[in-house]
Amino acid sequence: MKRRLEPKQLQAHTQRGTRRVPAALARYRASLRRQPDDDPFPHGRYCLGFDLPAPSDCCELRVRDLYRGLLPWLAYDLVERPQAWIDLVALIDELVDREDDWYAWSAPWPLSDLRVVIDEAAGLLVGQPNPFAREAFSDLDYEDLARRFVGLQRDLAANAGKCTDVLVNVHWW
Repeated sequence: MKRRLEPKQLQAHTQRGTRRVPAALARYRASLRRQPDDDPFPHGRYCLGFDLPAPSDCCELRVRDLYRGLLPWLAYDLVERPQAWIDLVALIDELVDREDDWYAWSAPWPLSDLRVVIDEAAGLLVGQPNPFAREAFSDLDYEDLARRFVGLQRDLAANAGKCTDVLVNVHWW
């Protein structure tokens, strides 16, 4: 079990609710004006873990896949509550940037905030056309990505009565 970071140590936590453009979103938007093979997502090095009382396989996914599931919708302002998405992406950016320092630590994040993002993203991934240009992300299995988000959505809902915070960590894949 990883140690818990104090929320005051996280810039993303202290800036929750602030309108800003997280680094990952800025990279994604910039990549839309470049060559089709310009991939703005971090490569497979980073894995994201959500520590829940009743974990499952869906509680781990690559940071790259989380960004692929969130950023296209956020970049085109296609989400109902963008602030929760912005706050989560800013947290993941910070954890990726500090992974070398915080590899043995987890950051608490409100389960309710995480559920807002994952619930909406899962619905979009299942019910809407693929927002990706196929030539730019040819290695993406969109249906598998949708299944992963739906699985994470199910796990977060199942743990809603058991905890108020999810411990989020980024580590090497």
